[in-house]
Amino acid sequence: MKKFLDNIEEYLCSIGLVLMTIFTFLGVISRKLPQINLSWTMELVTTIFVWVCCLAAAAVFKHNAHMGFSYLTDKLKGVPKNIHRVIRIVILVLNFLIWIVYGGRMVMGQVKSGLVTAVMSTPGWLIGIAIPVAGILTCIRLLQYEFGYEFTKI
Repeated sequence: MKKFLDNIEEYLCSIGLVLMTIFTFLGVISRKLPQINLSWTMELVTTIFVWVCCLAAAAVFKHNAHMGFSYLTDKLKGVPKNIHRVIRIVILVLNFLIWIVYGGRMVMGQVKSGLVTAVMSTPGWLIGIAIPVAGILTCIRLLQYEFGYEFTKI
């Protein structure tokens, strides 16, 4: 169970990428067959894409693998390195708290307005909720990494 929870973002991203590939393929095939209408596949692919991007944002923090410029920070040693680390953690947590708060507000607005997608009539909040969920997962993974949590390998 620990291995599953440690790698849940990667598992969900993998499933999402496979589904995106299948649905995109079906959508392309359906364009050549006039008797089959699978226009809903593009909407579903877009929804899955949002979720995969948000989950991937959380996954990269487990291994400090996000894109960044580290030339100067790699040269820091001792107290300056620790100060940088604390400032980095504070800035990142504040950033993702903004994701959580404003993403939550956005989702509540989508729920109140009854917003649905154009083709499948899926509630819009099912897409929007990816943002606060990603914020929560990213904060958790960032803090786990920074405080030395040992993740199990896939």
